[in-house]
Amino acid sequence: MTRGILFSNRRLAALLALPVMACLPAACSSNSSDSGSTGDAPAGVHVVSAESKSLVPTFVRGHLSALPTIAAALHADGEFTLKNTITDSSGEIHQRYTQKKNGLDVLGADIAIHVKDGVIYAANGNARTDLVAATTAAVSAKVAALKAVASYALDARVSADAGSDLAYWREPEGDALRLVHRLTVRGVDAEGEIVDTVLVDAQDGTIVDRIPTIMTAKVRKIYDANQSTSRGTLKRSEGEAEVSDGAVNISYDNLGLVYDAYKTLYDRDSLDGNGLTLISSVHAIFRTTTGTTKNNASWDGSQMRYGDGDGTTFSNLANSLDVTGHELTHGVTSSTSNLTYSGQSGGLNEALSDIFGAVVQWYHDGKVVNDSTWMVGDDVYTPNKAGDALRYMSNPTKDGKSIDYAPDYNGQNVHYTSGVPNLAFYLLSQGGKHPRDKTTVTVTGIGIEKAAAVFYRANTTIFTSSTNYAQARTGTEQAAQQLGFTADEVKSVSAAWAAVGVGSAPVAE
Repeated sequence: MTRGILFSNRRLAALLALPVMACLPAACSSNSSDSGSTGDAPAGVHVVSAESKSLVPTFVRGHLSALPTIAAALHADGEFTLKNTITDSSGEIHQRYTQKKNGLDVLGADIAIHVKDGVIYAANGNARTDLVAATTAAVSAKVAALKAVASYALDARVSADAGSDLAYWREPEGDALRLVHRLTVRGVDAEGEIVDTVLVDAQDGTIVDRIPTIMTAKVRKIYDANQSTSRGTLKRSEGEAEVSDGAVNISYDNLGLVYDAYKTLYDRDSLDGNGLTLISSVHAIFRTTTGTTKNNASWDGSQMRYGDGDGTTFSNLANSLDVTGHELTHGVTSSTSNLTYSGQSGGLNEALSDIFGAVVQWYHDGKVVNDSTWMVGDDVYTPNKAGDALRYMSNPTKDGKSIDYAPDYNGQNVHYTSGVPNLAFYLLSQGGKHPRDKTTVTVTGIGIEKAAAVFYRANTTIFTSSTNYAQARTGTEQAAQQLGFTADEVKSVSAAWAAVGVGSAPVAE
């Protein structure tokens, strides 16, 4: 991963001055166009999808010989920082760029560029800089910090880190960039530990968004936290023999199984693709406003932490392979698409972790699908009650909290908005119809291995930080085409999303 390289448009144009490639086969859906004329894209640029209100393109293919062409097509201009470069197993190169305007970060404004055989054939993103943007803050950083802290529940114990920086934030398909103070708030609430990025409007002091950085799901180094919130004492490293602590050993094994699945299926060398050491702490506790709890597992950006469970709500969470796969996939996502952990992108982030937790479990089970494949955390949740789980990918509303139909989205917790893409993935894998008949679409399944390949490619090479459900549909359609899937298999991708209310019809041939 390459960070911190700032280019002007001119510099990027030189970097990306590659030959032009003809358009790939077209993809059409309710949020796509085959006319090449959606919005005001330059001549020779084919528009795959666009914003529903402004019709500004979000995914284009065709004559993309240099950044000015891409910038004109996507209404993006200004300065870009190369965030990461990924070379996939077929040799294609995928670069993500983040954007600045007036010298400030534009949060969630990414562009992804896709190169095959030295030719740029596609680009996608939402780095809109043709939008109105304030340049002066009317609210001070000190006031913003007070408002950020005050926005939490009364029983939360939180404080804002000293200092903040200004940035821009765009509401989904909004018509302006909001100048915001970006602050870090730390502490605890009734749910557990908090490390949030809080965005406060620099004009009126309202809370724009709160983005958690700790993702939870109710070379290896395994530590014993010894019932503390710290990393603890190193108990077992790569290649060392088993120790007397069973939780240490099973965590060691599960980390290895997740690594092996990603390596074998996708030739991915650990979470970052570059051999990142996998670290976990067992026997951890998690702070809440009412004390501490053992009923949690989390990925904190650098390692896994597992609680022992209370024996009623959870047994020892280190025992669950799909929980380990779920949490470690947050690390894969953070090093690739970096989906923002709020809104629809947050639900997609959570769903990807559920999906690849299931994929790891399937791989470990000898590539055999069973009912447990689609149940999240079933092996550790309510150990005294058989047959239940934290979430149900094949029937998300069964948990009483998750949604399974995109029009029902209204900003729910990201763990529960994950139900929409979870069900889309299940239907793509297994086939069938919506379990509650919310749509009449029938999906022809393509199998879990192919479905996972589509979602993996989309997450690692196409999705950007603000990708929503509709853009995820386009991204997975494009991923299936790039993988060389048949026209019928691409239609299945489209149908799976249509079945959960994202778009309305399969892709036309």
